[in-house]
Amino acid sequence: MLRLFLRRYPNLFSIASGRCLRPNQLSLIHNQVPKILDPSISDFTISYLVGSCGLSPVAALSVAKNFSFKTKSTTINADSLLSLLRSHGCTQSQIADIVTRYPPLLTFNPEKIIKPKLEFFIGIGYSGDDVVKLITSDVHILKTSLEKRIRPNYDLLKGILGSHTEVAIAIGNSSRLLRQNLDRYMLPNINTLKDLGVPENRIVKLATLYPRSLLKDPAQFNKTVDLLKKMGFDVSKTVFTLGVNVLSVLCKATWDRKFQLYLSLGWSDDDILTAFKKHPLCMLLSEEKIKHNFGFFAKELQWAPSFVAARPVLLFFSFENRITPRYKVFRILESNGVIRRNGSFSTFLWLPKKKFLNQYVIKFADQFPELLELYKDKLQLSRVEANI
Repeated sequence: MLRLFLRRYPNLFSIASGRCLRPNQLSLIHNQVPKILDPSISDFTISYLVGSCGLSPVAALSVAKNFSFKTKSTTINADSLLSLLRSHGCTQSQIADIVTRYPPLLTFNPEKIIKPKLEFFIGIGYSGDDVVKLITSDVHILKTSLEKRIRPNYDLLKGILGSHTEVAIAIGNSSRLLRQNLDRYMLPNINTLKDLGVPENRIVKLATLYPRSLLKDPAQFNKTVDLLKKMGFDVSKTVFTLGVNVLSVLCKATWDRKFQLYLSLGWSDDDILTAFKKHPLCMLLSEEKIKHNFGFFAKELQWAPSFVAARPVLLFFSFENRITPRYKVFRILESNGVIRRNGSFSTFLWLPKKKFLNQYVIKFADQFPELLELYKDKLQLSRVEANI
């Protein structure tokens, strides 16, 4: 069977780079042989995808099951597209990724459909690298109408956000802003927030940093803001827009799972609501981070759930880079009577890095050399940053 396959696709041993297939690639192909010996799969398409587009043999076989060139002459557009993408800085692997995710692009007229979009993005302020990053992160932008969707959406966003820089940040956070009908989704949701009395600067920040939350179905979006109001959120505060984001991106199953996780750690319903109202993003933390950080606080410091719930930012700190080293400093200073016994370790965690190093590490380094050892790398980094 494998010999039959290799006779059918001899060019797979002479792809663009001139390299033979590795043993693991042969193994993968071997596993695919019973499926790929389909007479409807075009030999030429396979060869083109591998040799010209840079796809792996297995990826090419997968693509060719649903896409093929009718004749060799139909690759004229494909050749032009590949040349255009390369001229704009796309690497071979990026081109392969683009083709794999949306093969029909190879049949588009690049001069009429693709090139104008690339020129538009350059014209509004994107660098060449930015354009490549944009189209490789969301290949479907290349099939979206420039005049009916991309250009009007960009103009609308610029009118709301104020500058290209802010629009680029928003698009970077959700490229769907260029493809979705903003008049149907985003604008009604923004108007809902305005009617509620949410300050304009908060709306702009939400649209810039968390645009996905404003692309929800307006009916569902209204339910979200109504729920937040019932929870007691103040619409004039930043936490309200953060709450909008969290409830918009979390499905009910994920919310319920996170809620149950907090309950399993001994938190009450009120504790969870308190933490969510103070820092809504606590419901987006990974389960591992929540368990790891709270487990340390409960075991080593005997902090009750209510204590951490009132200070949910504690759950966000890096265990390796912040909590552990600062706790070691805290224990050294406490055991030597430099700070009061049973002092508040939460204060240590809150302090900005520079202030913490100056106030608790450098200040006592002569008395306790081990402090310098704990923070040696960070102190060296701080000195480098100071000299830049």
